[in-house]
Amino acid sequence: MSARCTIAIACLALAGAAAQEPAAGIQSLLDSGDASYMHGDYDAARQSFEAAWELGRNTATNDPARYDVLKRLMRVSAASGDLAGADRYLQQAISWRESTFGPDDPKLPADLLAAVGICRGLKDFDRAMFLLRRVLALDNAASGPDSKPVADDYSRMAQIYMDQKMADSAVGPLNLALSIRTALAGPMDVTLVPDFDRLAEAYVALRQYDNAEYIYRRALVIRESVYGKVHADLIASVDGLAYACFGQQKYDQAEPLYRRLIDLWIFSVGNDHPMVAIALDKVAVFYKEQKKFDQAQEAENHANAIRARSLATGLETEASWQWEQGKAAPTKTLLDRALKTVEPPDPVYDDLHKEIESMLYGLRRELAKQNAAKAATNKK
Repeated sequence: MSARCTIAIACLALAGAAAQEPAAGIQSLLDSGDASYMHGDYDAARQSFEAAWELGRNTATNDPARYDVLKRLMRVSAASGDLAGADRYLQQAISWRESTFGPDDPKLPADLLAAVGICRGLKDFDRAMFLLRRVLALDNAASGPDSKPVADDYSRMAQIYMDQKMADSAVGPLNLALSIRTALAGPMDVTLVPDFDRLAEAYVALRQYDNAEYIYRRALVIRESVYGKVHADLIASVDGLAYACFGQQKYDQAEPLYRRLIDLWIFSVGNDHPMVAIALDKVAVFYKEQKKFDQAQEAENHANAIRARSLATGLETEASWQWEQGKAAPTKTLLDRALKTVEPPDPVYDDLHKEIESMLYGLRRELAKQNAAKAATNKK
């Protein structure tokens, strides 16, 4: 009997045992489903919740258990990748809440926002915006037009526009959100940063680099006030600011920013991390644009050396694993390939080059010993 059948039978048994007491049966199934859900067994969780929903159909239409089951079915469907199913269950949960508590229920926005997220996943942007405008109206009525919930709604609206590559439409909601947040918390509050990032991104998409520069500078000042001058959380602002200056051909201002970007990545992940190579690629493009080809080549060579080190390290690791399994031929093939990857000599990987050479030397000696032992045995 398959595991799926066993689970289904267990769910039916739980439901049948509690047929005379639906509330107790529902709770038992919910507990079982929750346990499966927390262990990542979404199929088992879904079957428990579906069995609970069958029992829930026998309860009063305003029984909160119905809503609880539907929300669980929504979550497990989303977690397992079934967004259409999640949407269907969530709409039933929303309908239950509206019919039970009315269309102005203060807890309704949370469910509507969940529906907005699912619609974004389904790329149903028109419906996502329709639902979000409804949330905005509810938040406006409940908290006022200059409240944090309303600012959050404008931010979400901008994100939906950006999902659709409509940067020009995103600018207005983001400026509204920032205006509200600034009035509530002041011009240097850290809560402004996410919207600053989104607004700068929109301006870059529109090639309004001067506006993007202004916004990135504001975001950078706030981040520096929280994290200091050297911290991984500054990378996004420094990267964006460098690009905004580059876009305006403010090369003298962009160059130190690109150097700072490299330093921040090295500080955050180390000298030979692939992200440092990606940052160096950006520097190479920056220099090529100015026809500074020697400096561009230097940046490209450094980036490629980092990538070569990363590849050779992976090949060396695989070779070691092959050797542990007694597979000499694949080991040598991988080490030979790794050695070629880190040539010609470069300070970025000279130490690794020597290490791989040493491993190959040891491998050849070991293989020579094994061959000599076999030859001696054959002579006997």
